[in-house]
Amino acid sequence: MSRMQVSPKRILYLVITLVFFLMIPATQSYPTGIGEDGDRGCVCHGAIDESTEIIIQGLPIKFESNTSYSGVLTVSNSGQNITDNSTIGGFRMISSHGELMFDDANKTQIMDEGWTHTAEGNKFREWNFTWVSPMDNTSYVEFNIYGNAVNGNGNPYGDEWNSLLVKVPGVENYDDLSTESSLYEFEFYEKVILIIVSLAIILLAYRAIK
Repeated sequence: MSRMQVSPKRILYLVITLVFFLMIPATQSYPTGIGEDGDRGCVCHGAIDESTEIIIQGLPIKFESNTSYSGVLTVSNSGQNITDNSTIGGFRMISSHGELMFDDANKTQIMDEGWTHTAEGNKFREWNFTWVSPMDNTSYVEFNIYGNAVNGNGNPYGDEWNSLLVKVPGVENYDDLSTESSLYEFEFYEKVILIIVSLAIILLAYRAIK
């Protein structure tokens, strides 16, 4: 009985296809909110995008002990094309100290020790919150925020997210704190690896076809 021959070219095609799919990030979206999976950013929606702006209003420059502050979290992206769909935005916000509460239970929820949108809250890009500061006014508080500007096309492509780290000191804290910064940026070596892998796949495909 003759043995079936498998050509090296076909094997190479299969390897390239497998590598390609392994490189694709998970495309699962979170229209009903995101938990601790979002603590490294909205990676299922692609790379971080500076065209999306996260705006926090209402937080003090320095907080008093056990004081309530009302604020607004806004995700803005004026250049994004939004399709005819009600899904336009999402967020995840965590405070290191004090008590953080969002005002509308229909639009927001707590998940994995952080606040995020609900399915109803996914229809907005602005959410109101209240923060009660800790008793220790010699400390400082970090707010880790991830915001996603969604274009409403039903898949992650075209969505643009960003991150923000806000540090708020107490009135008796005199440390030199950077007030705002981006939470995550791709390292240089990550970009180099991505380019090398992409070029390798292109080269393999060229040799297989030739």
